[in-house]
Amino acid sequence: MTFAFSNPADYKPDMLIAGIDEAGYGPLLGPLVVSAAAFAFPEPLNISDVTAAQKLWATLSPTVVAKPPVKSGKLIIADSKVVHRLSDGNKHLERAVLAIQRLTSETSTPLEHYNSLIEHLSLPAIRIATPAALPWQSNVALPAFGDVGSIAIAANMLRTTLRSGNTPPVGLWTCVMDVPEFNRLVGATNNKASVLTSITMMHARNLHDRFHESELLLFIDKQGGRDHYTRLLMNTFPDLSLKVLLESPQESRYLITTPARQGKTLIIFREKAEQHSMSVALASMICKYIRELYMLMFNQWWKLQIPDLTPTAGYYTDAMRWLAQSEPEFSHLGLQRQDLVRIK
Repeated sequence: MTFAFSNPADYKPDMLIAGIDEAGYGPLLGPLVVSAAAFAFPEPLNISDVTAAQKLWATLSPTVVAKPPVKSGKLIIADSKVVHRLSDGNKHLERAVLAIQRLTSETSTPLEHYNSLIEHLSLPAIRIATPAALPWQSNVALPAFGDVGSIAIAANMLRTTLRSGNTPPVGLWTCVMDVPEFNRLVGATNNKASVLTSITMMHARNLHDRFHESELLLFIDKQGGRDHYTRLLMNTFPDLSLKVLLESPQESRYLITTPARQGKTLIIFREKAEQHSMSVALASMICKYIRELYMLMFNQWWKLQIPDLTPTAGYYTDAMRWLAQSEPEFSHLGLQRQDLVRIK
């Protein structure tokens, strides 16, 4: 997706601030979603001072808040778990994601369905294909939780703030891995952490390659409690130069440079990265919003099959309750357990 305010070929920001996050790593039901978001920022990269990732909140403060309460029609961009717990949490997720999506699209026409949203946010290089469409993928209409007018107003307000701060969103991307593909890859590797890591690194490589002529500051939430990412990054960027700047329990920093080009990428793996980077917070909201849309379709379809079946968010304890009631129906619905239940 490209910045919609000017000709992208003529737009060369000083720095891009990007973030990657996931939702759905732990549940038993529903997809794993890994997303990325990137904003331009009118300052050069400073490898010793990365507070620019937080400054985005201050720059957009006329229309964006970083934590509750949400007043005066503003958007909230924060850790998706915080947003989801708000009253009308799904509406807040949707309003922010769809408003910003409009500003990164080459057309201002609002997206009308779930499938069109995934199509707009996906990249062919990291799109995960499900072998066959699952029956609950009913292509829910958008917006699913709010209204078109509210999203349009938010987008217009945000556009003005972004222009004044010279901090446009330059892209949103996602990868949605449904259960059959998740089970296939986990079964092949016997390691679900490696599945998440591989998608995360695909996003990282995409960001670097797209913005290799600019400076890129990329925050990623620490995964699996590890402190050392050198081997992982060398496998992701085998053709580039890698320098380890810091490895600690709180944060690990790596500088990636491209021969014969000025652009460089600073990658930071950080605990609670969504508190240190607005881009990570937005990526987490994209992931959660997509999972909420998916589980809405999932629960709507199953309610038609079993009218007294209580909806589920897919997390282990409630998923086991849900399975106790639904699994006896799998056979005559033509479903197998591995179609919708993760092996890990």
